Amino acid sequence: MTGGIRGEATAVAKKGPELKLADLLRPIARELERVERELVEQIGGFDSRVHGYVDYVVRNSGKRLRPTLALLSGGATGRIYDGHVTLGVIVELIHIATLVHDDVLDEAELRHGSPTANTRWGNEISVLLGDCLFAHALRLAASYPTTEVCRRISEATNTVCAGEILQTERRFDLNLTVDQYLDIINMKTAALFAVSCELGASLNGSPPTVVEQLREFGTNLGIAYQIYDDCVDIWGQECQAGKSLGTDMKKGKLTLPYLLLLRGCHGEQRRQLGQAIFSQHPDQRAQLLESVSRNGVAAETRQVVDTYLGRADEALRALSPNLFTATLGALLRYLTIQTRHLIPAS
Repeated sequence: MTGGIRGEATAVAKKGPELKLADLLRPIARELERVERELVEQIGGFDSRVHGYVDYVVRNSGKRLRPTLALLSGGATGRIYDGHVTLGVIVELIHIATLVHDDVLDEAELRHGSPTANTRWGNEISVLLGDCLFAHALRLAASYPTTEVCRRISEATNTVCAGEILQTERRFDLNLTVDQYLDIINMKTAALFAVSCELGASLNGSPPTVVEQLREFGTNLGIAYQIYDDCVDIWGQECQAGKSLGTDMKKGKLTLPYLLLLRGCHGEQRRQLGQAIFSQHPDQRAQLLESVSRNGVAAETRQVVDTYLGRADEALRALSPNLFTATLGALLRYLTIQTRHLIPAS
């Protein structure tokens, strides 16, 4: 990539963790606003008697990372047009649906600083609300003139749901390995990142090699991001994260730092460490936090994130340089900064 393009897109990423993501995404600001408007407009596509439920979870917005990837991939491979905006709406509806279901499973009380759907209306309505969002997203995917979009969105959604099943199945399982954990987050998170990038390119008629490079970029970014997000549950501050923290261990989800801590333990030592991980006692939680912040665990967690971000960067470098590929690269460096800020040096 040329120094000018790289510098224009990445200068803001050097300002530190206080930088707002919106500053980095100025090249697609108008298109993201269109995604936001169309998300709100989609509420009218549901039965009028459930508008209130849909409106609440749609407007209770997050970072819109998946629409961002769809739009930037479109810009990186030609142009951003209406099909990319609709794609952004589709992948965000699927993501919102997974969050609604996740909050039910995790018994989470906060999401983006507001009460979760299950806190407000209970589990039954929340599960059905998530189902409605999934179905509506697939209906939108079927509106493209080619069946390829609907097929790939359906496959990705299937993979995401299968990953959630596998994660639920392996809760409280001290035999879970690092490789199995990485496979699960590849399915439940990276699959949607990957299809956002892939379809963003294929909508422009990009060659298969380019589509594959962007898919590879999305996969590796998605894995890195999920590791980071899991670490927020350990080292983050609830007032900053805007969601319930500590739910992973409460619900038996073993994430990378704890798996690295368990890796060298066997027999009774492993069993006792497992009990400490799943304990909700404040003293044990404090001791455990000290353990994962030292003993090389934090440093190795950072290294794993760096490895996947490096793979994403390698995939990106195979593409022709422009402002949008440079912005994708800036996202990688932004996540690197956020990871360094979150995970303590050990």
